[in-house]
Amino acid sequence: MGERWGAAVGWALAVGGVLGFASFAADLLDGDLRTVLQLAASTGFAWGYAAFVAAFPARSMRTAVAAAVVVLATATVAYYALNLASDRWRAQGLLPVLTAMAYWLLLSVVGGTVLGALAHLVRSDRPPVAATAAGLACGLLAGAGIQIVADHFVTGDFGGMALAEGFAQAFAGVAVTVWMFGRRRGPRAWPRFAVVAVVACTAAAAAWDAVESVQVAGF
Repeated sequence: MGERWGAAVGWALAVGGVLGFASFAADLLDGDLRTVLQLAASTGFAWGYAAFVAAFPARSMRTAVAAAVVVLATATVAYYALNLASDRWRAQGLLPVLTAMAYWLLLSVVGGTVLGALAHLVRSDRPPVAATAAGLACGLLAGAGIQIVADHFVTGDFGGMALAEGFAQAFAGVAVTVWMFGRRRGPRAWPRFAVVAVVACTAAAAAWDAVESVQVAGF
């Protein structure tokens, strides 16, 4: 048990560190490379996906939750530490940046706990419970992308890369959840998964809109 716990946390630390560094690097780039790296490492989907996948192999609920929280918290600390080390914080001031880090650390703990628990339920619980958990996870992973798409449709802005990125995040969130749910051993309640996913995606998009409305820092 101790070795499995250590391996899970060690792997989560590595994933979180790489994710935080990649998010920081994406802020410094321009052009297509920036777009690709932001989509792959600096979106709600990318961070949620990393936490969910890191938690999925865990054999216990505690280890799954720990792995997901460590991924998100490490990525957050790495990202803001790099910003502080590079002096980018001077444009914002130190207090707003530290406040932003605390805000996202809190969300990392909450989001990681939820994603880790859902990953464990998808992997090992009874078919109805696993299907419900997978549907909820679908909402969490695809919600940010759906929120972007919805905002563009509401404002009538149908051009630019932001809308395409939103569609990509939404599609990837659904695809990843379907794939992970399909990997579980035992029966799969697909109709239940589909119904829960639709409801969860709608609710998650609204939640992301609220989360991003909180102004904590310029980066």
